[in-house]
Amino acid sequence: MNMTLPSFHFLSSNNKESSIFLEKLRGRSCTCDESKAPKSGSLNWVIFLTFDDGVEWAFRSSRYDTCTFSDETASKILVSEASTLRYLATHCQIPVSKVYSYSGTHENDIGIPYILQSKASGRPLSDYRWTEPSVQPPNIKHTVLQLPLSESDRERIVDQLGTIMSHLSQAPFNKIETLFEDDNGGFSVGECLSPVLTWQSRDALETDIEQGPFAEESSYLQSLISALTSHAEELPLTPYLFFSPLPKPADYPTWDSFRAATDRRGDFIGVCDKLEGSKNRLDYCIAGQLLEEMVPRLSSDSTAFTISHPDLHTGNIFVDEDLNITSIIDWGSATAGPVTELLATPGLASSSKLPSVALTATFQAGFSQESPNVSRDMWERAEMMWCFSRVVGCG
Repeated sequence: MNMTLPSFHFLSSNNKESSIFLEKLRGRSCTCDESKAPKSGSLNWVIFLTFDDGVEWAFRSSRYDTCTFSDETASKILVSEASTLRYLATHCQIPVSKVYSYSGTHENDIGIPYILQSKASGRPLSDYRWTEPSVQPPNIKHTVLQLPLSESDRERIVDQLGTIMSHLSQAPFNKIETLFEDDNGGFSVGECLSPVLTWQSRDALETDIEQGPFAEESSYLQSLISALTSHAEELPLTPYLFFSPLPKPADYPTWDSFRAATDRRGDFIGVCDKLEGSKNRLDYCIAGQLLEEMVPRLSSDSTAFTISHPDLHTGNIFVDEDLNITSIIDWGSATAGPVTELLATPGLASSSKLPSVALTATFQAGFSQESPNVSRDMWERAEMMWCFSRVVGCG
Protein backbone atom coordinates (compact mmCIF):
# COMPACT_ATOMS: atom_id res chain seq x y z
CA MET A 1 0.00 0.00 0.00
CA ASN A 2 1.46 3.35 -1.00
CA MET A 3 0.99 6.06 1.58
CA THR A 4 2.48 9.40 2.42
CA LEU A 5 3.85 8.81 5.90
CA PRO A 6 6.35 10.67 8.06
CA SER A 7 8.71 7.73 8.55
CA PHE A 8 11.56 8.87 6.35
CA HIS A 9 11.40 12.43 7.64
CA PHE A 10 11.96 11.25 11.19
CA LEU A 11 14.28 8.33 10.51
CA SER A 12 16.42 9.55 7.62
CA SER A 13 20.16 9.93 8.02
CA ASN A 14 19.64 13.69 8.02
CA ASN A 15 17.79 13.49 11.31
CA LYS A 16 20.81 13.47 13.58
CA GLU A 17 18.91 13.10 16.86
CA SER A 18 16.98 10.07 15.59
CA SER A 19 20.13 8.39 14.29
CA ILE A 20 22.01 8.96 17.55
CA PHE A 21 19.08 7.64 19.58
CA LEU A 22 18.65 4.48 17.50
CA GLU A 23 22.36 3.70 17.43
CA LYS A 24 22.69 4.30 21.17
CA LEU A 25 20.04 1.67 21.91
CA ARG A 26 22.16 -1.11 20.42
CA GLY A 27 25.60 0.45 20.13
CA ARG A 28 25.77 -0.07 16.37
CA SER A 29 24.96 2.01 13.31
CA CYS A 30 21.75 1.31 11.40
CA THR A 31 20.16 2.28 8.10
CA CYS A 32 16.65 2.44 6.65
CA ASP A 33 15.98 1.72 2.98
CA GLU A 34 14.21 4.91 1.96
CA SER A 35 13.38 3.50 -1.48
CA LYS A 36 10.83 1.17 0.10
CA ALA A 37 7.41 2.43 1.12
CA PRO A 38 6.30 1.56 4.66
CA LYS A 39 4.25 -1.57 5.11
CA SER A 40 0.84 -0.86 6.54
CA GLY A 41 -2.06 -2.51 8.28
CA SER A 42 -5.40 -1.00 9.19
CA LEU A 43 -4.03 0.75 12.31
CA ASN A 44 -0.23 0.99 12.03
CA TRP A 45 2.61 1.42 9.57
CA VAL A 46 6.02 -0.20 9.88
CA ILE A 47 9.51 0.17 8.43
CA PHE A 48 12.57 -1.97 9.04
CA LEU A 49 15.94 -0.82 10.32
CA THR A 50 19.06 -2.82 9.47
CA PHE A 51 22.12 -2.67 11.71
CA ASP A 52 25.64 -3.04 10.36
CA ASP A 53 25.79 -6.65 11.63
CA GLY A 54 22.62 -7.63 9.74
CA VAL A 55 20.19 -7.56 12.69
CA GLU A 56 16.80 -6.05 11.79
CA TRP A 57 14.40 -4.16 14.02
CA ALA A 58 10.86 -3.03 13.23
CA PHE A 59 9.80 0.57 13.79
CA ARG A 60 6.01 0.92 14.11
CA SER A 61 3.76 3.90 14.54
CA SER A 62 0.02 4.55 14.46
CA ARG A 63 -1.71 5.62 11.28
CA TYR A 64 -3.47 8.94 11.63
CA ASP A 65 -5.21 8.83 8.25
CA THR A 66 -7.90 6.34 9.18
CA CYS A 67 -10.53 8.00 11.43
CA THR A 68 -10.78 4.70 13.33
CA PHE A 69 -10.37 6.45 16.67
CA SER A 70 -8.95 9.64 18.14
CA ASP A 71 -5.24 10.42 18.40
CA GLU A 72 -5.55 10.14 22.18
CA THR A 73 -6.98 6.63 21.91
CA ALA A 74 -4.34 5.69 19.33
CA SER A 75 -1.66 6.73 21.81
CA LYS A 76 -3.21 4.66 24.61
CA ILE A 77 -3.50 1.62 22.35
CA LEU A 78 0.13 1.93 21.24
CA VAL A 79 1.39 2.16 24.84
CA SER A 80 -0.82 -0.72 25.97
CA GLU A 81 0.41 -2.87 23.07
CA ALA A 82 4.05 -2.29 23.98
CA SER A 83 3.21 -3.02 27.63
CA THR A 84 1.33 -6.19 26.68
CA LEU A 85 4.24 -7.44 24.56
CA ARG A 86 6.64 -6.94 27.45
CA TYR A 87 4.27 -8.70 29.83
CA LEU A 88 3.81 -11.66 27.48
CA ALA A 89 7.56 -11.95 26.96
CA THR A 90 8.21 -12.23 30.70
CA HIS A 91 5.11 -14.03 32.02
CA CYS A 92 3.94 -16.37 29.24
CA GLN A 93 5.45 -18.81 26.74
CA ILE A 94 4.13 -16.78 23.83
CA PRO A 95 6.16 -16.10 20.65
CA VAL A 96 6.08 -12.30 20.42
CA SER A 97 8.50 -9.56 19.40
CA LYS A 98 10.85 -8.05 21.96
CA VAL A 99 10.17 -4.37 22.66
CA TYR A 100 13.32 -2.26 22.92
CA SER A 101 11.75 1.17 23.27
CA TYR A 102 8.39 2.89 22.91
CA SER A 103 6.64 6.21 23.44
CA GLY A 104 3.00 7.21 23.26
CA THR A 105 3.69 10.91 22.60
CA HIS A 106 5.55 13.16 20.16
CA GLU A 107 7.83 14.27 23.00
CA ASN A 108 10.72 11.91 22.33
CA ASP A 109 13.95 11.67 20.34
CA ILE A 110 12.12 10.35 17.27
CA GLY A 111 9.36 12.97 17.20
CA ILE A 112 6.34 10.66 16.83
CA PRO A 113 4.66 7.94 18.94
CA TYR A 114 6.34 4.60 18.18
CA ILE A 115 7.24 1.06 19.16
CA LEU A 116 10.74 -0.20 18.34
CA GLN A 117 10.79 -3.98 18.43
CA SER A 118 12.50 -7.06 17.03
CA LYS A 119 11.44 -8.08 13.54
CA ALA A 120 9.20 -11.15 13.44
CA SER A 121 11.08 -14.13 12.05
CA GLY A 122 9.69 -16.36 9.33
CA ARG A 123 6.92 -15.33 6.97
CA PRO A 124 3.27 -14.40 7.54
CA LEU A 125 0.76 -17.21 7.34
CA SER A 126 -1.09 -15.07 4.78
CA ASP A 127 1.63 -16.14 2.30
CA TYR A 128 -0.08 -19.54 2.35
CA ARG A 129 -3.48 -20.58 1.00
CA TRP A 130 -5.58 -21.04 4.10
CA THR A 131 -8.74 -21.77 2.13
CA GLU A 132 -9.37 -23.76 -1.03
CA PRO A 133 -9.95 -22.44 -3.58
CA SER A 134 -8.16 -19.12 -3.18
CA VAL A 135 -10.63 -16.63 -4.65
CA GLN A 136 -8.91 -13.80 -6.55
CA PRO A 137 -10.05 -11.29 -9.18
CA PRO A 138 -9.53 -12.44 -12.78
CA ASN A 139 -6.89 -10.65 -14.86
CA ILE A 140 -5.35 -9.11 -11.76
CA LYS A 141 -2.05 -7.40 -12.63
CA HIS A 142 -0.13 -8.83 -9.69
CA THR A 143 -1.58 -12.23 -8.86
CA VAL A 144 -1.04 -13.22 -5.26
CA LEU A 145 0.84 -16.51 -5.53
CA GLN A 146 0.17 -18.19 -2.22
CA LEU A 147 1.97 -21.31 -1.09
CA PRO A 148 -0.09 -24.49 -0.73
CA LEU A 149 -1.28 -25.89 2.59
CA SER A 150 -2.68 -29.36 3.16
CA GLU A 151 -5.50 -29.94 5.61
CA SER A 152 -3.01 -31.60 7.96
CA ASP A 153 -0.84 -28.45 7.73
CA ARG A 154 -3.80 -26.32 8.79
CA GLU A 155 -4.56 -28.65 11.67
CA ARG A 156 -0.91 -28.49 12.76
CA ILE A 157 -1.04 -24.69 12.89
CA VAL A 158 -4.39 -24.58 14.70
CA ASP A 159 -3.12 -27.16 17.20
CA GLN A 160 -0.18 -24.84 17.97
CA LEU A 161 -2.58 -21.92 18.41
CA GLY A 162 -4.54 -23.98 20.91
CA THR A 163 -1.37 -24.61 22.90
CA ILE A 164 -0.41 -20.92 22.77
CA MET A 165 -3.85 -19.92 24.04
CA SER A 166 -3.54 -22.42 26.89
CA HIS A 167 -0.31 -20.67 27.92
CA LEU A 168 -2.18 -17.37 27.97
CA SER A 169 -4.84 -18.90 30.21
CA GLN A 170 -2.17 -19.71 32.80
CA ALA A 171 -1.46 -16.03 33.50
CA PRO A 172 -4.82 -14.83 34.89
CA PHE A 173 -5.88 -11.36 36.00
CA ASN A 174 -8.51 -10.45 38.59
CA LYS A 175 -10.18 -7.79 36.43
CA ILE A 176 -11.17 -7.25 32.81
CA GLU A 177 -8.69 -4.59 31.85
CA THR A 178 -5.94 -3.30 29.59
CA LEU A 179 -2.29 -3.49 30.66
CA PHE A 180 0.05 -0.54 31.03
CA GLU A 181 3.69 -0.64 32.10
CA ASP A 182 4.62 1.67 34.95
CA ASP A 183 7.84 3.65 35.41
CA ASN A 184 9.39 0.88 37.51
CA GLY A 185 8.92 -1.85 34.91
CA GLY A 186 5.86 -3.26 36.68
CA PHE A 187 2.37 -3.44 35.22
CA SER A 188 -0.79 -1.58 36.14
CA VAL A 189 -4.30 -1.80 34.78
CA GLY A 190 -6.43 0.77 33.04
CA GLU A 191 -9.60 1.23 31.04
CA CYS A 192 -10.61 -1.52 28.65
CA LEU A 193 -9.47 -0.69 25.10
CA SER A 194 -11.32 -3.55 23.42
CA PRO A 195 -11.98 -2.95 19.69
CA VAL A 196 -15.72 -3.05 20.39
CA LEU A 197 -15.34 -0.06 22.74
CA THR A 198 -12.84 1.98 20.70
CA TRP A 199 -12.73 1.16 16.97
CA GLN A 200 -15.00 2.75 14.35
CA SER A 201 -14.96 6.04 16.32
CA ARG A 202 -16.75 4.43 19.26
CA ASP A 203 -14.30 6.15 21.59
CA ALA A 204 -16.05 9.41 20.60
CA LEU A 205 -19.59 8.31 21.44
CA GLU A 206 -21.55 10.93 23.34
CA THR A 207 -23.22 8.23 25.40
CA ASP A 208 -21.16 7.45 28.48
CA ILE A 209 -20.03 3.86 27.95
CA GLU A 210 -18.46 2.13 30.94
CA GLN A 211 -14.89 1.11 30.04
CA GLY A 212 -13.76 -0.58 33.22
CA PRO A 213 -11.74 -2.13 34.62
CA PHE A 214 -14.55 -4.64 35.18
CA ALA A 215 -14.74 -7.09 38.08
CA GLU A 216 -17.54 -9.16 36.52
CA GLU A 217 -18.05 -10.67 33.08
CA SER A 218 -21.68 -9.54 32.96
CA SER A 219 -20.72 -5.87 33.38
CA TYR A 220 -18.17 -6.18 30.58
CA LEU A 221 -20.65 -7.81 28.21
CA GLN A 222 -23.29 -5.19 29.01
CA SER A 223 -20.74 -2.50 28.14
CA LEU A 224 -20.06 -4.09 24.74
CA ILE A 225 -23.79 -4.20 24.04
CA SER A 226 -24.12 -0.54 25.04
CA ALA A 227 -21.35 0.32 22.58
CA LEU A 228 -23.27 -1.46 19.81
CA THR A 229 -26.60 0.26 20.47
CA SER A 230 -24.97 3.67 20.95
CA HIS A 231 -23.13 3.18 17.67
CA ALA A 232 -26.45 2.45 15.98
CA GLU A 233 -27.95 5.61 17.46
CA GLU A 234 -25.06 8.06 16.93
CA LEU A 235 -22.52 6.90 14.33
CA PRO A 236 -22.55 5.96 10.63
CA LEU A 237 -23.43 2.31 10.03
CA THR A 238 -22.02 2.06 6.50
CA PRO A 239 -21.18 -0.59 5.31
CA TYR A 240 -23.17 -2.67 7.82
CA LEU A 241 -26.74 -3.80 7.19
CA PHE A 242 -28.07 -6.12 9.86
CA PHE A 243 -30.08 -8.36 7.55
CA SER A 244 -27.54 -8.30 4.72
CA PRO A 245 -24.00 -9.09 5.94
CA LEU A 246 -21.01 -8.04 3.87
CA PRO A 247 -20.06 -10.78 1.38
CA LYS A 248 -16.56 -12.16 1.96
CA PRO A 249 -14.50 -13.92 -0.73
CA ALA A 250 -13.77 -16.85 1.60
CA ASP A 251 -17.48 -17.71 1.63
CA TYR A 252 -17.73 -18.17 -2.16
CA PRO A 253 -16.28 -20.80 -4.51
CA THR A 254 -15.35 -18.37 -7.31
CA TRP A 255 -14.64 -14.69 -7.82
CA ASP A 256 -17.67 -14.42 -10.11
CA SER A 257 -20.02 -15.74 -7.43
CA PHE A 258 -18.51 -13.36 -4.88
CA ARG A 259 -18.91 -10.40 -7.26
CA ALA A 260 -22.49 -11.42 -8.04
CA ALA A 261 -23.33 -11.45 -4.33
CA THR A 262 -21.62 -8.08 -3.86
CA ASP A 263 -23.50 -6.56 -6.79
CA ARG A 264 -26.84 -7.89 -5.56
CA ARG A 265 -26.19 -6.46 -2.13
CA GLY A 266 -25.18 -3.14 -3.69
CA ASP A 267 -28.44 -2.97 -5.62
CA PHE A 268 -30.40 -3.90 -2.50
CA ILE A 269 -28.85 -1.36 -0.13
CA GLY A 270 -29.03 1.40 -2.73
CA VAL A 271 -32.81 1.61 -2.35
CA CYS A 272 -34.24 3.85 0.39
CA ASP A 273 -30.97 4.57 2.18
CA LYS A 274 -30.97 1.16 3.84
CA LEU A 275 -27.57 1.51 5.55
CA GLU A 276 -28.12 4.81 7.34
CA GLY A 277 -31.90 4.62 7.51
CA SER A 278 -33.90 4.33 10.72
CA LYS A 279 -34.90 0.70 10.09
CA ASN A 280 -31.30 -0.53 10.04
CA ARG A 281 -30.53 1.44 13.18
CA LEU A 282 -33.61 0.02 14.88
CA ASP A 283 -32.61 -3.51 13.85
CA TYR A 284 -29.24 -3.13 15.58
CA CYS A 285 -30.89 -1.67 18.69
CA ILE A 286 -33.31 -4.61 18.84
CA ALA A 287 -30.35 -6.96 18.39
CA GLY A 288 -28.75 -5.26 21.38
CA GLN A 289 -31.86 -5.94 23.48
CA LEU A 290 -31.80 -9.61 22.45
CA LEU A 291 -28.09 -9.84 23.30
CA GLU A 292 -28.84 -8.52 26.79
CA GLU A 293 -31.07 -11.54 27.33
CA MET A 294 -28.08 -13.75 26.43
CA VAL A 295 -25.73 -12.23 29.02
CA PRO A 296 -26.67 -14.65 31.85
CA ARG A 297 -25.93 -17.59 29.53
CA LEU A 298 -22.71 -16.09 28.17
CA SER A 299 -21.21 -14.96 31.46
CA SER A 300 -19.93 -16.84 34.49
CA ASP A 301 -19.03 -15.98 38.07
CA SER A 302 -15.33 -16.48 37.37
CA THR A 303 -12.94 -13.88 38.75
CA ALA A 304 -10.02 -15.04 36.59
CA PHE A 305 -9.58 -13.27 33.26
CA THR A 306 -7.08 -13.84 30.46
CA ILE A 307 -5.41 -11.81 27.73
CA SER A 308 -6.53 -12.68 24.21
CA HIS A 309 -5.49 -11.38 20.81
CA PRO A 310 -8.06 -8.86 19.53
CA ASP A 311 -7.66 -9.49 15.79
CA LEU A 312 -6.04 -12.85 15.07
CA HIS A 313 -5.81 -13.60 11.36
CA THR A 314 -3.27 -15.10 8.95
CA GLY A 315 -1.48 -11.77 8.49
CA ASN A 316 -0.69 -11.60 12.21
CA ILE A 317 0.80 -15.10 12.53
CA PHE A 318 4.36 -15.83 11.38
CA VAL A 319 5.68 -19.34 10.69
CA ASP A 320 8.99 -20.92 9.69
CA GLU A 321 9.55 -23.32 6.78
CA ASP A 322 8.28 -26.22 8.88
CA LEU A 323 5.11 -24.28 9.78
CA ASN A 324 6.13 -23.78 13.39
CA ILE A 325 4.62 -20.54 14.71
CA THR A 326 7.50 -18.11 15.27
CA SER A 327 5.64 -14.94 16.22
CA ILE A 328 2.21 -13.42 16.73
CA ILE A 329 2.08 -9.68 16.04
CA ASP A 330 -0.34 -6.74 16.34
CA TRP A 331 -1.54 -6.92 19.95
CA GLY A 332 -3.04 -3.42 19.90
CA SER A 333 -6.34 -3.26 21.87
CA ALA A 334 -5.52 -6.56 23.61
CA THR A 335 -7.55 -6.91 26.80
CA ALA A 336 -7.68 -9.33 29.70
CA GLY A 337 -11.23 -10.63 29.35
CA PRO A 338 -13.45 -13.67 29.90
CA VAL A 339 -11.65 -16.93 29.21
CA THR A 340 -14.37 -17.79 26.68
CA GLU A 341 -12.84 -15.15 24.37
CA LEU A 342 -9.60 -17.12 24.52
CA LEU A 343 -11.35 -20.46 24.02
CA ALA A 344 -13.07 -19.41 20.78
CA THR A 345 -11.39 -21.07 17.79
CA PRO A 346 -9.68 -18.34 15.69
CA GLY A 347 -11.49 -17.70 12.41
CA LEU A 348 -8.39 -17.54 10.23
CA ALA A 349 -10.30 -17.95 6.96
CA SER A 350 -11.69 -14.38 7.15
CA SER A 351 -15.10 -15.96 6.78
CA SER A 352 -18.40 -14.95 8.32
CA LYS A 353 -18.93 -18.60 9.23
CA LEU A 354 -17.73 -20.44 12.31
CA PRO A 355 -14.46 -22.38 11.86
CA SER A 356 -14.95 -25.94 10.65
CA VAL A 357 -15.78 -28.72 13.09
CA ALA A 358 -12.43 -30.40 12.34
CA LEU A 359 -10.34 -27.29 13.02
CA THR A 360 -12.36 -26.50 16.14
CA ALA A 361 -11.70 -30.00 17.49
CA THR A 362 -7.98 -29.62 16.70
CA PHE A 363 -7.80 -26.24 18.44
CA GLN A 364 -9.54 -27.61 21.52
CA ALA A 365 -7.21 -30.62 21.58
CA GLY A 366 -4.17 -28.34 21.41
CA PHE A 367 -5.52 -26.22 24.25
CA SER A 368 -6.41 -29.24 26.38
CA GLN A 369 -2.93 -30.77 26.17
CA GLU A 370 -1.76 -28.39 28.90
CA SER A 371 -5.10 -27.14 30.25
CA PRO A 372 -7.28 -30.27 30.37
CA ASN A 373 -9.94 -29.05 32.79
CA VAL A 374 -12.12 -27.08 30.38
CA SER A 375 -15.75 -28.18 30.64
CA ARG A 376 -18.01 -28.84 27.67
CA ASP A 377 -20.16 -25.92 28.83
CA MET A 378 -17.15 -23.60 28.57
CA TRP A 379 -16.44 -24.70 24.99
CA GLU A 380 -20.09 -24.14 24.08
CA ARG A 381 -20.06 -20.65 25.61
CA ALA A 382 -16.84 -19.91 23.71
CA GLU A 383 -18.64 -20.63 20.44
CA MET A 384 -21.47 -18.34 21.53
CA MET A 385 -18.89 -15.68 22.39
CA TRP A 386 -17.44 -15.97 18.86
CA CYS A 387 -20.87 -15.07 17.45
CA PHE A 388 -21.57 -12.43 20.11
CA SER A 389 -18.31 -10.62 19.37
CA ARG A 390 -19.12 -10.33 15.69
CA VAL A 391 -22.57 -8.88 16.32
CA VAL A 392 -21.43 -6.24 18.83
CA GLY A 393 -18.66 -5.27 16.40
CA CYS A 394 -21.34 -4.80 13.69
CA GLY A 395 -19.64 -7.49 11.60
